[in-house]
Amino acid sequence: MKEYVTVGTEPIVVETVIDKSRFIAYAIRVDSVEQATECIAEIKKRYFDATHNCYAYIVGDRAKFSDDGEPQGTAGMPIYECIKNNSLDHVCVVVTRYFGGIKLGAGGLVRAYGGSCASALNACKKVQMTDCTLLQITVEYSLLQPIRKALQSYAHEKSVFYGDKVVLLFLFPTVLYNTIIDIVTESTLGQALFEVKNRQLCEFE
Repeated sequence: MKEYVTVGTEPIVVETVIDKSRFIAYAIRVDSVEQATECIAEIKKRYFDATHNCYAYIVGDRAKFSDDGEPQGTAGMPIYECIKNNSLDHVCVVVTRYFGGIKLGAGGLVRAYGGSCASALNACKKVQMTDCTLLQITVEYSLLQPIRKALQSYAHEKSVFYGDKVVLLFLFPTVLYNTIIDIVTESTLGQALFEVKNRQLCEFE
């Protein structure tokens, strides 16, 4: 399960004006190529009267970019390189341009699209997606507080069920799995029952 850094869940929009052309950069986290495609279509619909809607996305080992009518290599590629150089994944950026009447030239376009993307990404919250394990732990009622105290610095308690025994769900970075098991075993004198429910990539703070 490959960990990665992405942006926050709230879309970021940053607008700049360069030689009378408006550049509107829209950055968003995407979970899949399909979601990236939907976001691009939504932006194109929102700015249907724009001169260009150029974009790039990186989702794992899949990536795509488009100049949308700008000279080849002057828009989509700079956006893609900007995402890549920021070491981000699962990110889609669309830069919309309303032409202002002044041609920027190839170099000017590369700087405008790359710079617009950079401005949007700089405004985004950066999030580490960590390989985490969701572990179910079953203990006697007398061991509830000891186990909570023992794990409070290492794991997040996600839920608790009170039945014949107490059943808790804890989320923690998978790299700590052996440490968690040792801590729980020691704090409960080996009386806890364990069951891994799943592994997932998630924000863990």
